[in-house]
Amino acid sequence: MSKRILAAGLGGAGICLLVLASLPPVGAQGQSQPSGPPQFLTLPILLHVAQPGLDHGHFVFGGEAGIPVPLAPNLGAANYLAPQFGTLALTTGTDRDVSDGADSYEGETGATGTSSILVGASNHIYPGNCSASAPQNGIGDCAVMAYALSSTGTLLNKTTISRTWHGTTFGITFDPAVDYDKAGNFYFSFGGAPLGGSYPNSIAVSKSPNGTSWSTPVAVTFNKRSAFDDKYYIAVDRSNSAFANRIYVSWDRNQGNNQILYISYSSNGGTTWSAPIKVNDGATKFERVIGAYPAVDQNTGVVYDSWHDYAKNIIFVDKSTSGGVSWGNDVAAATTHAGFGQDIGCVGGRAQGPAHALKVGPSGALYLVYADPVTNRGFDILLTKSTNGGATWSTPRVLNNDTGAADQFHPTLSVESNGAGGDKVTVSFYDRRDDASNCSANVYATQSIDSGATWSANVRMTSAQSDFDGNPNGPGDYSSSTPFSTAVWPFFSDHRTSNPQTSTGGGFDVYTVNVQ
Repeated sequence: MSKRILAAGLGGAGICLLVLASLPPVGAQGQSQPSGPPQFLTLPILLHVAQPGLDHGHFVFGGEAGIPVPLAPNLGAANYLAPQFGTLALTTGTDRDVSDGADSYEGETGATGTSSILVGASNHIYPGNCSASAPQNGIGDCAVMAYALSSTGTLLNKTTISRTWHGTTFGITFDPAVDYDKAGNFYFSFGGAPLGGSYPNSIAVSKSPNGTSWSTPVAVTFNKRSAFDDKYYIAVDRSNSAFANRIYVSWDRNQGNNQILYISYSSNGGTTWSAPIKVNDGATKFERVIGAYPAVDQNTGVVYDSWHDYAKNIIFVDKSTSGGVSWGNDVAAATTHAGFGQDIGCVGGRAQGPAHALKVGPSGALYLVYADPVTNRGFDILLTKSTNGGATWSTPRVLNNDTGAADQFHPTLSVESNGAGGDKVTVSFYDRRDDASNCSANVYATQSIDSGATWSANVRMTSAQSDFDGNPNGPGDYSSSTPFSTAVWPFFSDHRTSNPQTSTGGGFDVYTVNVQ
């Protein structure tokens, strides 16, 4: 049976490969791929699917069937525990544009910080003008970008990371994440693909001793054909365990009609990487997983991995006590109600999913934050916690304190010590409560200093709203934040009207702001 590549979505969402056999037309997705970078739309993989499977611009599978039945069931919306707020009051600094790109699109962020340097990461795309031969940091260099900031939040340096590794120069790189080891070395993970077609594609990691100069990337995976690796995230072990300084990168692999979660590790500073290790328990030919998010317990060296199974509508968590070599049983940490995602409007037509994040606190507690539709409230931000190594999880609690049905989405999660043996947990998110039409969004934050028992009133962190229409990538698929110095610093895509605009999609810049 002949196969053809229908489309590949790039940019803020990374890439989800669509491989179709000879099928009837499926609307806009069936158009031929334009020159330059394809439209920035992430779609679940599919095979043997026709028009009846189209739901909110995405193909959705019923259960684990290969054919829609005929549409995914109505997932409904669930009630959760109401917000529980204490007396803590947050203060916020001045939001600042760190990418400041007039002709490019920035979104999908990573963030981490040592005692002296704050490092952010983002996609960096010139819509319609990507060039594999573009000079580094020049127009057309559609490569992931690293930002280095001082302890006061002053931008020290921004640079794209090389698109050349493993004997290949990729046309575009995407889906960045960043973390650091015990010596203060930074590691930056991302993917690469050609501008036309889907092969070869690769996951790579670049290293920096200072957040400003970055090494030639090293391939974690390199696929000449058949497989496409997507949605990467990185975590580094800074414990005193036998796995200290081990680097983990996890992703979902799209191959044929299947999506499997994998992880790979490096024990020598990213010089070489293990063969991919399967994490999720599912063994059918129609698994549906996306959004890998690893996290390390820095007390014990236990590594956790999390992902969204959009066929089962569950966020799963698994763990390894062997440095990622072997894994336990998948545990359902949270139930979701948006399937692969829902178009909530004003986001360029992009479907919004859980965009979950997982962190392990200094106390050893696990925190999982995500977005999900809540009855009569639209999308809300929810948090669940485990105090027994991920074996069981608390009833999710809503963290946004608005009273209407405005949408909140794209949460970030930051966890650090509260100085008294517990955890300080900070969550930031896009929030539309200030727009009566539920379209433009600010970034809000809330914080707990008692390991998630009570939370501060939400505080607005941005000085202007963003309407994310104007680019089909919208705000991308995820944002990130990190504790640094005396504050927490979210990095997020921003599309306020004062940003420089171009007809090809500029004005989507990366901003950061401190909250404490």
